[in-house]
Amino acid sequence: MTAPDFLVPAFWPAVLLLPLLLAAGLAAARARARRSARTWGRRETELLGREVFRRARRTCVALAVLLAGTALLRPVWGDAPGEPPGPDVVVCLDVSRSMLARDAAPTRLQAAQQAVRELAATARGARLGLVAYAGSAQLAAPLSADVESVAAIAAVLEPGAVARGGSDLGAALDLAVAALRRAGSRAGSILVLGDGEDFAGGGRAAAERARAAGAVVHCLGFGAATGSKIVVDTADGEVFLRDGDGQEVVTALDAAALREIAAAGGGRGGAWTDGAIAALHEAALLPRARAAALADPRHVPAHRFQWPLLAAVLLWLLACLLPERRRGGR
Repeated sequence: MTAPDFLVPAFWPAVLLLPLLLAAGLAAARARARRSARTWGRRETELLGREVFRRARRTCVALAVLLAGTALLRPVWGDAPGEPPGPDVVVCLDVSRSMLARDAAPTRLQAAQQAVRELAATARGARLGLVAYAGSAQLAAPLSADVESVAAIAAVLEPGAVARGGSDLGAALDLAVAALRRAGSRAGSILVLGDGEDFAGGGRAAAERARAAGAVVHCLGFGAATGSKIVVDTADGEVFLRDGDGQEVVTALDAAALREIAAAGGGRGGAWTDGAIAALHEAALLPRARAAALADPRHVPAHRFQWPLLAAVLLWLLACLLPERRRGGR
């Protein structure tokens, strides 16, 4: 459903003159009423009609002028013919080992995969793509209208899906921009789902490049700021992951880094919460898609100027039909 908007024409400054002309007309009407009161005195009501009728006529004329001005601004709302435009979103999903931490239920990665499913279910008419990244990035699914399949691909990704360990968010963002460009997206968005780790340190610069290329970068972080150890499966059962020195690895959500990257990319960033996907879709992804559709010369919006114009004509007719004076009065 397209939100109410106005396709403001080139002559919009002239439309702004209508309220000024209306105010001038009402001021002139009040001045005439004062002159009539001084001229006719007590006979004014019998000769010119009751003030309530004259006031009603002025109100109808004023509303008709305002509604005509609204019609001239070319209002549009509702669904245009065909499928309503949805957002183009490439999801950058962190599949590094830190996403095995269980400070998001059941794990960070599984919570992020659920977020992809929620986006696929929420974004009507959308096209989704998927980039999996760890120490490098790879395109897991190009931008496609088959959002359920993209969500299914995301659901089977596991740590190790990208051979190189670590976290290179910059490479993922650059690959997402390339995917949007190849798909011909005019106003694409990139959604990073991860824990904020960026060992390569190129995330902010890549977000700035994405913004310069016409994309917007949003980030949602998974995990807890207090940190968590990483559980891995071995032949002997589950154990905590250790680094090269034999110390157990502790990983924490870096929400500040995600907010910084999102700010550089012109988008929104922060920790994931229940309802975050729906809120992001309604507040950022969908409005961007609607704005792009309205700006696309190939798009034919649903024009609604006829409704305020019809109301203006009816009010004008009502003003003409209102009686000059109360019938039967003296």
